[in-house]
Amino acid sequence: MTLGEAQPMAEPVSLTVLLVEDDALVRMVTASELRSAGLLVIEAVSAEEAHEAIIAGLHVDVVFSDVHTEGALDGYQFALLLKAERPHLPVILTSGQFDRSVAAVVAPFLAKPYRVESVLQIIQAQLQGRAGS
Repeated sequence: MTLGEAQPMAEPVSLTVLLVEDDALVRMVTASELRSAGLLVIEAVSAEEAHEAIIAGLHVDVVFSDVHTEGALDGYQFALLLKAERPHLPVILTSGQFDRSVAAVVAPFLAKPYRVESVLQIIQAQLQGRAGS
């Protein structure tokens, strides 16, 4: 499901992940693997597109964003915005070309290449942390 197909929901049906990735192949493979694991995945090409959808009312349970995305807003800036606007929305950052120590200050970081099992573990940890706060 892409953002154009997604509709804001009053109540979540299942766990929804907003996947922000500008590399089409990486986005397609990651989305497919997460869907195979039983998650509802909404895809966005840029952090700006994802941010606009959230502001418009799109419900997601977790955001999984590349640090380097198309447009003026990168994943790091997106995570900072969400931390201020939606402090209880977990954000996970990923990149193959980024300083992990910088990203981890804002959000948990998963280096590329990653395995879907690692993504699922960090999503689960973030959601458990949210439930405990």
